[in-house]
Amino acid sequence: MHGMWRRPLGWGLTVVLAAGCGEEPSEPPAPRPEFELAELPLPTLGEYGFFVGEMVDGEPAPGVVPYTVAAPLWADAAHKGRYLFLPEGQTAQLTDQDAWDFPVGTVVIKTFFVDLDRSHPETSLKTVETRLLVHQEDRWHSYIYRWNEEQTEATRLKAGANVSIPYTDAQGQPAEQLYIIPDENTCGDCHERDDVLGVLGVTTPQMNIQVEHDGETVDQLTWLAEMGVIPEPPASATLPAYADPAGDGDLEARARAYLHGNCAHCHRPGGGGGSSGLKFLASETDPAEYGVCKVPAAAGPGTGGNAFDIVPGHPENSIVVFRMSSTDPELKMPELPSLLADDFGVELITEWIASMPERDCAAP
Repeated sequence: MHGMWRRPLGWGLTVVLAAGCGEEPSEPPAPRPEFELAELPLPTLGEYGFFVGEMVDGEPAPGVVPYTVAAPLWADAAHKGRYLFLPEGQTAQLTDQDAWDFPVGTVVIKTFFVDLDRSHPETSLKTVETRLLVHQEDRWHSYIYRWNEEQTEATRLKAGANVSIPYTDAQGQPAEQLYIIPDENTCGDCHERDDVLGVLGVTTPQMNIQVEHDGETVDQLTWLAEMGVIPEPPASATLPAYADPAGDGDLEARARAYLHGNCAHCHRPGGGGGSSGLKFLASETDPAEYGVCKVPAAAGPGTGGNAFDIVPGHPENSIVVFRMSSTDPELKMPELPSLLADDFGVELITEWIASMPERDCAAP
């Protein structure tokens, strides 16, 4: 089950009070965000009007629609709040595998939060940054906003920043995390394909999931259609869907979904890692293309002394596991912007490779 996650500070509760005699009338509904594309980027996040009330709570304004994905990208243990904002009266068009076709004026919003007390997850959160992808007249543009210490506003940050975050670890001990807010120009390292910036996670297989919204389980595509984001979709069962990597479904489907969500933005034709020859798209059907007994495109320390990207039955001899496990900036994968290895992802891919029937990759 996927939840439309926002900061758990009372969001999702709707209280309606009838105005009685002598009582103040209820406040008028919040306005829908309005801004001119030609004037973007705005200096602060608050000027867009995407959120109502205390902005840090992530309560969306009218027209701002939350969503989630099946296989999210690891971001140094950060949680994410995801939202779509489309021009009024317009919809996105679904595609089979690639990003949906969005109208000019669309904004894809993603806010990053980190746990300050990891002995009690999601009870004390710090909002660090919000990233916008804006479909302007000429192309998609990326803008990044850094939140202040007071958690009241976020200001545009072009050059990126290293943020030191004190926190309590899972054992209740004081610790510190270095979190990287990327340079706006580096967004293209993941979001560009054939040098054209675009949206990554908003695809039919990623969005075709059941989610919890306002205490009820709903089909996300059907709900998005009700919210006016997309036209009425075909039945979910007839559309492609990625497995939940953290679910209890088929191991290979979960591993392939994880690799798609975390690696395929680069490791695909036209992506930044396309020259490696690895294709981590979940739709790829040839095992050799997604690394099984594949010789790496380049030797060196990045191989960890291993000869093949994936050696069936032997994760300890597989370059993919070696690089996913590393925190060395020269060796680790993904390259940007995370500093920490995703232990869950390493364990999942290790289990998947270990489950493969053994095969001598060096045999002719």
